[in-house]
Amino acid sequence: MKISGTENNETILKELGQRIKDIRIKMSMTQKEFALKAGVSARTIERLENGENINIECFLNVLRVINCIQNTDLLITEQILTPEMIFNNQKKRQRASAKQKKEEKIFWKWGDEQ
Repeated sequence: MKISGTENNETILKELGQRIKDIRIKMSMTQKEFALKAGVSARTIERLENGENINIECFLNVLRVINCIQNTDLLITEQILTPEMIFNNQKKRQRASAKQKKEEKIFWKWGDEQ
C-alpha cells in the first residue's frame, strides 16, 4: 500500500510495521536478534510490527538497523536561507507570532436605523 497522507495514524502505523517486518524477514533475523541489534526489547519490535505506538528513539534505532535512517531527512526538510533572504540581510525566523487581527471600524447606529 502506498502511503498518500489521507490515511489515519493507525493505518500508517500498521503499514510501517508490516514494511519493517518484511525487511526483517528478508534480512533473515528473528525479532529477538533484530531487537538486540537495534538496542530495544523484543516486545518493542513485536509492538512495532503489529502497528502499535513505540518510542521515537526506538523507531530511529530500528531505522538504523534497516539502513533507512538517512531517509528521515526527506520527512522534514531543513529550513535554509534563500539567496533573496541573504541579499536582504534577513535571518532565519526563530519563532512564530500570532496573526494580527485587523481592526474593523464599527459604525455606531441607533436601534431604529437600517
